[in-house]
Order: sequence, then structure tokens, then C-alpha cells
Amino acid sequence: MHSAERRKQKTMDQQMKRFLCVLLLVLAVYTAGSMLILGRVRHQTLRDMDEMSELYMRELDSRFLRISRSLFSTIMERRQADSAFWKYVNMIREEENIEYPVSKLREMYLSSIWEYGQEYQMFLYLGEADAYWHLTLSQEDGHRAPAEVQMAMTEQVRVLQDYSYSVKKKWNIVTCGGETYMCKIAQTDGVSLGCYVNVKSILEPFSSMTVGENGYVRLVDEGGQTVGMLTGGKFLDKSTEESVGEPSICKLLSQAPFEIQMRVSGERMMELMLGSVIVLCVIASTLIGVSAFMLWWLKRNLLAPVQQFVENLENYDEGDYKFALTETNLLELEQIDDKFKHMIKQIRRLKITLYEQELEKQKVEMDYLKLQIRPHFYLNCLNFIYSMIDFGKYDGAKQMSRIAAEYLSYIFRNVHELVPVTAEATHCQNYLKILLLRHPDNFEYYVEIQEEVTDALIFPFLIQVFVENAAKHALTLSERTLISVTVYPEDREDEKYVNIYISDTGRGFPQDILQGLQRGENISKGGEHVGIENCMKRFYYYYQDKGEIHFENSPLGGAIVDIHIPYQKGENYESFAG
Repeated sequence: MHSAERRKQKTMDQQMKRFLCVLLLVLAVYTAGSMLILGRVRHQTLRDMDEMSELYMRELDSRFLRISRSLFSTIMERRQADSAFWKYVNMIREEENIEYPVSKLREMYLSSIWEYGQEYQMFLYLGEADAYWHLTLSQEDGHRAPAEVQMAMTEQVRVLQDYSYSVKKKWNIVTCGGETYMCKIAQTDGVSLGCYVNVKSILEPFSSMTVGENGYVRLVDEGGQTVGMLTGGKFLDKSTEESVGEPSICKLLSQAPFEIQMRVSGERMMELMLGSVIVLCVIASTLIGVSAFMLWWLKRNLLAPVQQFVENLENYDEGDYKFALTETNLLELEQIDDKFKHMIKQIRRLKITLYEQELEKQKVEMDYLKLQIRPHFYLNCLNFIYSMIDFGKYDGAKQMSRIAAEYLSYIFRNVHELVPVTAEATHCQNYLKILLLRHPDNFEYYVEIQEEVTDALIFPFLIQVFVENAAKHALTLSERTLISVTVYPEDREDEKYVNIYISDTGRGFPQDILQGLQRGENISKGGEHVGIENCMKRFYYYYQDKGEIHFENSPLGGAIVDIHIPYQKGENYESFAG
């Protein structure tokens, strides 16, 4: 007995000696590793700055995109009778007293100060009158812009008239009065609506970043010329730029032909590294002392009972809930045993839950199949074809029959889980063509799919559900309605997304329905809005947390559905186009 205890004690002594040797080795490795860690301080600092700059760049690009969409959507509403913007523009053209329409336009764009910021200035220019009006409040002169800025923006309007739309897509540089501005202008029919912002305002958020005395943040154009730079807490333009080193971080704006470059000074890096050395030494000394004591304590009080627990688990028969540990002083091990048994029960419950989820999935798919059949719509199509034949409009009847056949073919031939976005768009166009034949004077539609995403896959009727909803609630006999569908690519970090933007010029979503959609609530109570509710269920099923769908009402009137889904490349299924 004593001999056995002696052997056991000897083994423990050997283990402790081995542990001390390991500690010395760890100390040596730690010392060498600390030197490597110091090298990562710079990397981590740059990474943090990269993440911060990425967040701001996304917000900046998003703001530029929203402003561009707002400008061009407003300009393109010239054919709509209910466009407030064009109503006041025409009043300016026709009336001698222009103060009233100008003041109304300024009231319309007062909200842009709150949405985009006071630094973003909106203006209107009429080519036939060679007249310029500032629409938003400037920080100094109310609704007046500096004379040199007004002249520069007027000249920019004239310059852009000679370029194609592709050139106008991105924001441009305008320099005047020793200041540099970025501007975006939308033009049509001699009317130009634009927005400009000082480069200083764009770079100002970067002033909070610690880049050191000799570090900088600068804005560089496509030619490699510095447009503006922050260094040492001061703003410099290209005329006062000093010689600087190579940048550490480069971020390219997607909505403007510029690149933001950043550099952290060497002095700042040394400060961070010195602090890291001190912290690493303190941590190393503390860890070694604590580790030596903890290992001894763990071997005596924990490792032995754990080993016993492992040996008991090896003899554990599956489903034998009468298993119990031998006596131990560790309450935690007894709790582990209870949790282990509880875990088995939870696994069984999980299987039941998965089965119930599968049943729910089948129910959703069944609801989806039910929505594919709309007898009322088909009967109306047949009655309309009959009426055209009865009145001798055989060409119209032929056209209606062909479009209806393609529409039905898409529904009944759809056996794939996912379909090309072009097939879905063609199906929507067939639906809109049918409505256009029935109501030729009451609405128009616009469908555009950019070439980069023509092979993208989506689940069936993702677009059709919202197009039908727009037609149902926006189409009236008294006003002309525009239904628009645009599909374009969207880059998010290392993953490509597809953006589907559906809008109309109707009355928009009712407030209760809009709030329910924004909160993700069930809106199909009473048998209404079943199609949208079913589409939302399928959207969650296919995309989980990777997909986004936003609902809102346009300030100018109408409903907006903004869908963002991961890009999935598929084959070109021409059979879906009919």
C-alpha cells in the first residue's frame, strides 16, 4: 500500500517537474511571440481604422445613391400630372411672379436638410431663362449661395449637357473660390436639378481618427491628384499639399470617381507598440505565477474526479437514465451528469421541432401553390378576349391571347425552386401588358434589368406579388400611374448582392399595413394580403438572415419595395419566357 502510494507520489512529482519545464519553455516562446505580436499592433490599428473608414464609406456611398435616386426620380416625373416639382417648375416658366413657386420648391426640399445633412445643398437651373435658384438653407446666407459657387454650378450644368448619361452617373468635382465641391446633376427638357457638398464636409468625420502628427486622410481623384487632405488636425487643399508618404489604407467610392487614402504616422505606431510591450510583460509574469498554482490545484481537486467521470461515461449504456456517478466532492460534476441527461431529452424534443418545421414548410408551399391559381383574373382575360372578338378587334384579341398564354405558361411550367430574374421580369411584363390592353390610358410601366445580374436566380413570384399589389392599389381611372421595376447588382464586402427596386406613383401603403410590414407582423388577417404574407414566408425560408426587404412610402407619393438578396448565378432558362 505504502509502496503504491510512493509510486503515485513519485509520478505526481515528475508531472510537476515537467510542468515547470513547460512553463520555462512557454516563457521563452512567449518572449519570442511577443515580438511577433508587436508587429501585429500596426496591423490591428490599421484594421480598426479600415473598419471605421469602411462604415463611413458605406454611409457616404448610400447617401450619394439616395440623393442621386431622388434627383433622377424627380426629374423623370415630368410626364406625371401629380408631380409637385414639375407643377412649380411650369409655374416659374409661365408666370412673371416666380416668388411663390420658388418658395414652394424650397419648402419641398427643406426636409433634405434633415435627411442628408445641412452641408448638402440643392439647386435648380432653368436653361431657357438662364436662371439659378438655391433650394436649401445655406449656413451663412439663407437661400443664397456664394456667387462663385453659383457660377461654377451653372457652368457644370452646361458642361454635362454635352455628355452621355453614363458620364453623369457619378458625382463630379467642381473647384471655385479656393474650395472644392462634389456635385450631382439630373437634367431633362432644359431643367437641371442638382446637389453639391464641400469636400471639407466629407472628410470632417475622419478628423476623430488618431493618425498621428504626420499621418493624413485625403481624397484623391481618378488622375491621382489630391482634392483635399486632413493632416495634423488641419484641412489642406491640393494647392497647399505637402509631400507625404504612401497610404496605408485605400477606399474607393462607388458613387463618385474618388478614392479616400489614409496613413498612420510612425510616431503613433511606436506609442502603441511601447504600451503593448509593457502590457505583455505584466501579463506574462502574472500568467506564469497563476498557471503554476492552478495546475497543482486542478490536478488535486478536479482532474482526478473528471477522469473518474470519463471512465463512467465509457460504461454508459445509451438510454440508461438510471446511471449515476460515484460519490464526489464536486457538485459541478453531478450537475454535468444532470445536464447530460437533460441534453438527450432536448435532442428528442429538437427532432420533434424539426418535424413540425417541416410540416410548416409544406404548408407554406401549399399556400404558394394555391396562390398560383387566380380564376377571377383568368376569367376577366377570357371575357376581354371575347369582347374584342365580338367587336371585331381581332389583332387585339390575338395579342391578348398570346400574352395570356405566356403568362399562364410561366405559372404551370414552373417546376424549379428558383428561376432566372429575367424570366420573372418577363412574367411581370406579360401581366402589365394585359392590364395595359385593358386600361391603355390609365398607367404605364418601366422594367430594367442590368446586364450584370441577368443570370441571377430568385424564387418564383418574388417580384410578381408586389407588382400585382401595386397594380391593384395604385391603378385608378382618374390618374395615370407609373409602375417601375429595376434590378441591379450590389457589392457588399466579399459577397455580391442583387437589389430589386419596385415602386409606383399611387397612394402608397396604408399606415397600418406599412407599420405591420416594417415590424414583420402577419398582415393577412381577414383573408387580405395573403400573397404578400406568403411571399414573406418564402423569403425567410430561402434567404434567412442574408436577405433584406424594406417597405416605405415615397415622400412624393406611391409605395416602395426595396429587396436585397444574395447573388446566385443560374442558367438562362429560356423556357420560362414562354
